[in-house]
Amino acid sequence: LIPTISLDAGASKSLKSIPTMSLHDVTFNIDSFFNVPGVVNFHARLFSGRLSVMRAEAALQMAEREQTIELYKLFLEAREYDEEAMELKKERAVAEAMRKADEISGQVLLKDVMNEEALLQKSREDFQARTGNLLGERRFRWVLTMDSFPEFDYAEHPLPLMDTNRVAQLQMKIVALELVGDWAQLHGIKLQYWPELTFYVTGPSMFQFADNRGSFIGPGNMVGAVDTFWTLDTRGYISQQLRTVRRAQDLEKAQMQLTALDLIDRLLSARKTEASLQEQSSQLDKLLAFLDKVPPDTDISSILQRAETNRSFRFQRAHLRRELAAMNTLFWFVDDQKWGHPKELCMQR
Repeated sequence: LIPTISLDAGASKSLKSIPTMSLHDVTFNIDSFFNVPGVVNFHARLFSGRLSVMRAEAALQMAEREQTIELYKLFLEAREYDEEAMELKKERAVAEAMRKADEISGQVLLKDVMNEEALLQKSREDFQARTGNLLGERRFRWVLTMDSFPEFDYAEHPLPLMDTNRVAQLQMKIVALELVGDWAQLHGIKLQYWPELTFYVTGPSMFQFADNRGSFIGPGNMVGAVDTFWTLDTRGYISQQLRTVRRAQDLEKAQMQLTALDLIDRLLSARKTEASLQEQSSQLDKLLAFLDKVPPDTDISSILQRAETNRSFRFQRAHLRRELAAMNTLFWFVDDQKWGHPKELCMQR
């Protein structure tokens, strides 16, 4: 509905008389135009605009959650790589010391350490690529450090999945907006059956300059008109369009239902297994802390066995941490109390 303003200027002169051209030969007009939709389409367009704004705001909130969780996972992964590098540094020191006592055993342990370091370096390169993609800048090498990480107590205090005032409000809002959008699309097609009433106001340019004289538009130069038309769907185009849109919407609704059921299944499965994984992770942390306090053995075979055991326990701990992070972020994603209540918008019909 915002009007546009345009300036049109020109001059007409024969080629022989170009040297004698003056301001009298120049004309220009200032015009304004804006489109007011018909009576029937006006409300439909206004409703569609408000619905689009609500969709965009909900999509923005969803994107913020997704990107925040992805960044949180990257910080956890960076911490895991730092811990792995410290453990490999200790193993390398042990391998160097073993070479003085037993060259072959020391070389075997050092080779294992070098293989683990190569795998760690490859993982870090992939980590840098994913971090650059998330932050939108791949020219730098990113170092992710945090003083503390968000603490989740979903194992001790499970998320009440049946509390719709706390869980998945944003997800339900997006689904509701999609359903309202489908409803509006069908009604917009059905409006084509109705006659349209359109108002016109026409007139000359708002300002016109010709022959060195300027003139403004006046009420006497403006003409108002009312037009109505009604198109009969004799070829069945509108009915065919309705059938096509309804089929597409049925498929869309079925897909939304499958997506919702998949989210519910993952939430229920995560709630069943999180407490067990949390307990296993705590026990493994205590076991590794205990092994670190045990004095090192002097027997070479025992040293090799201990190095292999520590490596296996660290791998298990990393796997458990990833599983717990996936479960915690899943609960975090649908827990509206952790994100604050989204701004509620009113839609008038």
